[in-house]
Amino acid sequence: MLCGGGGPGAKYFRGKKLNGEYEIRVEQAEFSEINLASYVNSGCMVDMQVNKGGTRVVRSFKPDFVLIRQHAYSMIPGEDFRNLVIGLHFGGVPSSNSLFSIYNFCSKPWVFSQMIKLYHSLGPEKFPLNEQTFYPNHTQMVSAL
Repeated sequence: MLCGGGGPGAKYFRGKKLNGEYEIRVEQAEFSEINLASYVNSGCMVDMQVNKGGTRVVRSFKPDFVLIRQHAYSMIPGEDFRNLVIGLHFGGVPSSNSLFSIYNFCSKPWVFSQMIKLYHSLGPEKFPLNEQTFYPNHTQMVSAL
């Protein structure tokens, strides 16, 4: 399953087989087109909305693997898909880019804090960073000026 809009995605896998035996089937959708449920014993089931001849059809399947090419979080209303990343992780679905890193990357200050750790361990010569300041909210920022 590929999460992310557009692109050639599925054509690279068309006609390919896993271990020379199992045909690879690719489902491609944006986060906004999928819903899921994950279970302790049976893993993750994905429902994907597809347009067929102007009619919306829901297809259900159990993903064996995901490749995510779409940001899971944006401050734009309706663009928070972190719950889907959590569901995939809960269901134990493997992915090419770890679901842990995708979830952590939803917060830019969180990512920058990880870069600060590298800055301190490697030194500014090997890992330079631009100076930044973090405020937990805007009122803290205004009172610091």
